[in-house]
Amino acid sequence: MGCGKSSVGRRLAGLTGHRFLDTDELIVERAGQPITEIFAAQGESAFRDLETAELTSLQGICGIVLATGGGIVLREENRLQLKEIGVVAWLDASPDLLFERVSRNQKRPLLHTENPRKTFDQLLESRRSIYETAADFRVDSTAFGHEETAQLIFEESRRALARRIHG
Repeated sequence: MGCGKSSVGRRLAGLTGHRFLDTDELIVERAGQPITEIFAAQGESAFRDLETAELTSLQGICGIVLATGGGIVLREENRLQLKEIGVVAWLDASPDLLFERVSRNQKRPLLHTENPRKTFDQLLESRRSIYETAADFRVDSTAFGHEETAQLIFEESRRALARRIHG
């Protein structure tokens, strides 16, 4: 949350010539309502079902750069599907920078709590080990702009793909 997945993903798509997709945008388009409304009306579990359905719909499609919501890796089936779709990058940054970024956006249903910073820190801590195991590599974007980060992901993706192919 707040690491710049969509902004960096668009730039990465430009570098690779691939099409950029964002699971959150796909869900909003298919559901016909914002994520905050999905959470409010149906709950987090229903939203996670929609994420899984979007990943399933992307199986077998080549030439995409996919940005996902930070919670998509909570389900093992999603982690497996992401690996089938392609190389998985964990885009990270310092917790302070991430929280500063997410604080600018009121469309974060998981942070609509009495103490958003505490909630954010708890979410990040509970997900870190999952991100680590789900990803082929991690890029810390704290000190980099979106263009530099996209370039780093491009380079790391090539190495990760070569490792997959050559063992």
